[in-house]
Amino acid sequence: MGNADNGSQPSPNWTPASAGVRSGEISDTVTSPAPQTIAVTLYRAPYRSPREAMNLRNLQGYALVTETRRVTLPRGRSVLRFEGVAGGIIPVSAVVEGLPGGTVEKNRDARVLSPAALVDGTLGNRVTLRRTDRRSGVVREEEATILSGPTGGVVVRTPNGVEALGCAGLADSLKYARIPANLAAKPVLSVTTDSPARRTVTVRLSYLATGFDWSASYVGTLNGDRLDLFAWTTLANSNAEGFADAEVQVVAGRLNRERVDQVRAAATGLQLRCYPLGTTTSDLRSEQFEMAEEIIVTASRMGIPPPPPPPMAGPPAPPAPMAPPAPENLGDVKLYRLPGRTTVTAKGQKQVALLRQDGVAYTRIYRRRIPIAQPIDGGALDIALRVKNEKADGLGIPLPAGTTALYAPRGDTTLLVGTGTMTDRAEGETLLIGAGSSRQVLVTQTPLPGRAARLTVTNARKVPVDVELPIGYPGGKVEAAGLERIDGVPTWRVTIAPGDTATLDYRF
Repeated sequence: MGNADNGSQPSPNWTPASAGVRSGEISDTVTSPAPQTIAVTLYRAPYRSPREAMNLRNLQGYALVTETRRVTLPRGRSVLRFEGVAGGIIPVSAVVEGLPGGTVEKNRDARVLSPAALVDGTLGNRVTLRRTDRRSGVVREEEATILSGPTGGVVVRTPNGVEALGCAGLADSLKYARIPANLAAKPVLSVTTDSPARRTVTVRLSYLATGFDWSASYVGTLNGDRLDLFAWTTLANSNAEGFADAEVQVVAGRLNRERVDQVRAAATGLQLRCYPLGTTTSDLRSEQFEMAEEIIVTASRMGIPPPPPPPMAGPPAPPAPMAPPAPENLGDVKLYRLPGRTTVTAKGQKQVALLRQDGVAYTRIYRRRIPIAQPIDGGALDIALRVKNEKADGLGIPLPAGTTALYAPRGDTTLLVGTGTMTDRAEGETLLIGAGSSRQVLVTQTPLPGRAARLTVTNARKVPVDVELPIGYPGGKVEAAGLERIDGVPTWRVTIAPGDTATLDYRF
């Protein structure tokens, strides 16, 4: 792969190959500059329900990342390094377009800079052991050789003997003169190419990466007999790499995808352990000492600038778009393009306006799923807003699954009325938005002899109410006059006048 002598970062400029380079030999290593443009398409976790919150430590969705970079290639065979790709990249999915000589070989370098990787890459080599006496503050440095690590503890040999790092009761740190070869500060994908001549070309890199997810959140506000509907999309990225000023798209629906294990880091986490056997330099007791300070590499010797400070809190959310973006067909799933450009934050989540639709028609219904023949004594009914996803009713756009929150204005304030969830809804389907529950509209169920039951609904309100009671489960064999099948479930729909009662006897 790369050719990083003395641990220095390879320069993006190429060095001409010597005249003696033979066909098939690597003439140079080129590090691509940062991407000029980035597009990120996020796919939801296929088996996460809208009720489940996204767990940033275990995101099961994925993304398609497409970058364009401008690179200068030398004549002959060379290695082109793409630094800063997502850590969850699936190398076999990577496609590189625009190389005049095509792609000969492709590699994913899993050796990313970390304390554990530094120890693992420096086994048997000398480092500088820096120790500070916690009481006196006296600092001393001495040469040491790393004998083992990074798992199970780090063992070093000093002029005074062999010991486990961090077990001498002092504040220990290691200083490295250089970074081990092929150890990069960022995840790297490298390709081998064979250019017929020195050229500056625009290369497009596309790849799939794990550790992403997205979800939709709907906010409805009652406006008389109409509903103003607004939706956020929450973008989640568990990778340590972010994508700034990117064109972002999200895909609703489930694609067929087999699980592919990502390339794991070459070294595991750094472990410091003190052993009760002691060392050759001190008589250690079997109690634990304070752990060593963070292992460091001086920035001047690494050849890279120190990391920036943590980012401050971002600006408030952008204003909602005046009209929803038009979803695009992608087979049987839907593609939504987020307006403008945005940043997919590293190890974080952010919300971006997805759509807005005002003046949507709705009807208020009282609803409860009824278990077959189980006794119910004055059970409350849920309130829901039934919305037809049709243009005639002010909507008529495919809606991705997500959570719902309904608000109602009251004087100078706005109150939360109810929350809920909804599944993907295509144009022409019906969706329900939760709006709380009512103790003024009650249902009672009484079992009857001969595999039958009676439902009784009372309305204590001063206005008529529309009641909808699904009985049992999809495909269930329930028989009664006037039953409808909604989403495959036998359903009793009835309008009850103020102060009135309705009754239904059914058999099962």
